[in-house]
Amino acid sequence: MSALFKKLLRNISQGKGQFIAVLTIVVLGITVYVSMSSTYYNLQNSQEDLYQDGNFADHYFMVVKAPEQVIKDVEALSGVKRVTGRISLELSILKADKKRASARIVTYSSPMDNETNRIFLSAGRMFTDTTGGSGIEVAANEGFVEANQVKWGDNVTVAHEGKPIDLTIVGAANGPEFIYPIKDIADMLPDHKSFGIFMLPQYEAQQIFNLGGQINQVLIEFNPNVNQDEIVAEIKEILKPYGLLTSYPRDDQLSHAILQLELDTIKSLTLYLPIIFLLIAAAIQFIILRRMVKNQRAGIGVLKALGYSNRQIIVHYSTYALLVGFLGAALGSLLGLFLAGLITDYFQVFFNLPDSQGGYNLRAIIYGFLLSITVGLVAGWSASRQVIKIQPAESMRPSPPKMGTRNILERWPFLWEKFSFDWKISLRNISRNRGRFMLNTLGIMFAIGLLVVSYFMNDATDYMMNSFFHDQKYDLMMRVDNPVKEGELHSVEVIDGVLKVEPFLELPVRMNYKNNSEDDVLVAYAPGMTLKKIADEEGNKLNVPEEGMLINHVQAKNLGVSVGDDVEIETLLPNGPTHTSLIKVAGISYQMMGSATYVDIEVANRLLEEKGLVTGAMIKGEVGKTSFIEEELNEMLNISSISSLQTELDNFESNMEAIIYTVFIMVLFAVILGFAIVYNASLMTLIERERELASLKLIGYSNKELAGILGKENFLQAFIGVALGLPLGRVMAVGFMTSIESDLYSFPVIIYPLTYVFSAITAVVFILVAHRLAIRGINHINLVEILKSQD
Repeated sequence: MSALFKKLLRNISQGKGQFIAVLTIVVLGITVYVSMSSTYYNLQNSQEDLYQDGNFADHYFMVVKAPEQVIKDVEALSGVKRVTGRISLELSILKADKKRASARIVTYSSPMDNETNRIFLSAGRMFTDTTGGSGIEVAANEGFVEANQVKWGDNVTVAHEGKPIDLTIVGAANGPEFIYPIKDIADMLPDHKSFGIFMLPQYEAQQIFNLGGQINQVLIEFNPNVNQDEIVAEIKEILKPYGLLTSYPRDDQLSHAILQLELDTIKSLTLYLPIIFLLIAAAIQFIILRRMVKNQRAGIGVLKALGYSNRQIIVHYSTYALLVGFLGAALGSLLGLFLAGLITDYFQVFFNLPDSQGGYNLRAIIYGFLLSITVGLVAGWSASRQVIKIQPAESMRPSPPKMGTRNILERWPFLWEKFSFDWKISLRNISRNRGRFMLNTLGIMFAIGLLVVSYFMNDATDYMMNSFFHDQKYDLMMRVDNPVKEGELHSVEVIDGVLKVEPFLELPVRMNYKNNSEDDVLVAYAPGMTLKKIADEEGNKLNVPEEGMLINHVQAKNLGVSVGDDVEIETLLPNGPTHTSLIKVAGISYQMMGSATYVDIEVANRLLEEKGLVTGAMIKGEVGKTSFIEEELNEMLNISSISSLQTELDNFESNMEAIIYTVFIMVLFAVILGFAIVYNASLMTLIERERELASLKLIGYSNKELAGILGKENFLQAFIGVALGLPLGRVMAVGFMTSIESDLYSFPVIIYPLTYVFSAITAVVFILVAHRLAIRGINHINLVEILKSQD
């Protein structure tokens, strides 16, 4: 080894605590970058492979019903690559245990090689076009098969127009539109036990559902680089005579939108967190190397006298940062790949994605090394270039002391005199090293901010639970197949245990304002509705107005409307004529997931030119009788779905494990980051002030008192860092949630006061521990060596 490299190793050995501290921060940054990048790479590959193999549709159109021949007209349009017409129905499952579940019926032509959204068999066998004696053969999604312990050949009964229909499950299948199978956006999380997707032959479905030669859904795949908006407009004109209900692009398809939300979240973490870690590591390296160059001024002069050039000496000190960057990238990449494997496996199971190819992202590893080494070299070169100013002859003399100046507090004698001697020493030292003090404080701020963001995830989850479950007062929500008169709910009101029944009317509508148009659901409640809470952005309860509507904040933004504007509402019911009316915006509501516009039930009935129509009801039952009420409702075939608030809450809580692990990992990273910063700052202060501390020790200061002097600097850093880090955490949380916001998801940044308290307490703990570990060297100060003359 060369002499300079041996000297480098001695420097690292003598300051191994600092080396390990800064190395740890780099390792964390690269771990986050490699793990998140590799996870994103793996999941995106899995997504793209499944979408390509399954010919995932670019656009969806729903109609009341249309002849299959309409597909030929759509195929003839320029820019259309592939068209599929099929049947899609939402039905009820009549389970043997008298529990009501929901089924989505999706049909497929045979063979399906050239169809959009084709499916892939994962177990059992594929259905056939022939009807067996035990019922129509179907394939179900894997989650439903596993959750309900289905065996091949088992029957499942669905209700259609009040009649039971037997389906025989012969296999499990998956497709690009079923990677996250939920009924609607309000469900949030999959409940495989009560929701299943049944795939069956189209010809058989047309016969049993009285849709001979008819379809109700058209799926489009476009050619590359075409104007999709123009083609969609032409398709709408073709389908308009058949009762066009709604159309939406792939981006709004629920399964894809939720998976894309996860990918966007991972991508956001990949972009922001590693930069924070690496910039803090660069700042610490800059401080360490500047101090090292300053302390080794005489040695640098000797090296120059022996013939070493400025370039060689700069490279020598920059190699310290290079070594930190290289080792940090190596260790971070290994740890990142390990975490990426675990995270990818979890997401692939959770989203029913196929295994990714390769399992790691070589580009992320290479970029991780380049990023780490580049940041380190920039910090190393910036800090060590001051060796150019050192002249061999001058370096033999002690460096002249800095010119003493009064700090800000000393300019107010009446205030300065109130500080003790110990505090004056600490404050003057801070004044002499303002840049380092600010950099360390900035690092603590980001550590605290990361803690706030980590704990905020718990707040967001708790807020979701309160908004979706605890703030709602109903126990069961039932919906019927077709709108009925409110008087028909009397059969529900007389069930033993029912305390209150509040009806509602749900209408699919299209809202038009100026040149903007959005599809939505108009939900109408009776006056004085009490079982459901509608809230504004601050969580305050909103009452449904007697006239006008409460529009969702997302739709208000997309349409460009505000309170007082008149919006054209066009009904999109599959049966009956279309009705159009102007309704004034009376207020703006806030929903985290999905969208709905609220009106009085009389307003909705006037829109339909009807009176007393409802499509469902919320039910409040006596304690302990909810299950009995649900069993009685399950006996009524005209009910399309029944949802239990408690069942949904239990399903939500059962899926909390991933959130808990995520919060734990983020808190751990934030604590390690803050610990490394405080430890390094304390250790550097101790090393720099050994001579001063030795002098104080000589005149009678105890080790505890010396530790207190150093602790005062850390206290000020910590106090300012925590005070500024808490609001910074909120800013970071807002930025993070804004980066993943979409029309389907919009989460408010609700941070509870306890979150700030927990973040501050966590900070105090790691600051105290780091400080105590760093100042252990006070006990080993060698008074004789340190107080020797430096001349």
